[in-house]
Amino acid sequence: MAVPVVNIQIEQGTHFSATYNITGADGNPLDLTNHSISAKMGKYEGSQGIGFGVTFGATPDQGKITISLTDAVTGIITSGRYNYDVLAKNDITGKSTKVISGQSQVNATVT
Repeated sequence: MAVPVVNIQIEQGTHFSATYNITGADGNPLDLTNHSISAKMGKYEGSQGIGFGVTFGATPDQGKITISLTDAVTGIITSGRYNYDVLAKNDITGKSTKVISGQSQVNATVT
């Protein structure tokens, strides 16, 4: 299954969130029951990175997730281009699957 590429823009010093509808190969919502979701962005592969907060939609079986960063976190991120990935880990089998990938552009905010 090809991983969807979604590029995002983050403004320094502001709250950021993005909501995704995760679908399976058949195009139906992916049931994320018994899954842990993690999302992280970093300058390059292997970098420590910055973790996003992750929440499910109304119920995990709808395949909807939201990633977010608080204004305090975006306020300390250096402007520039980062790579980010969203992973779904099956809590029963331990298998992780990349469900979203892309670039995040962090834009400087003048205050």
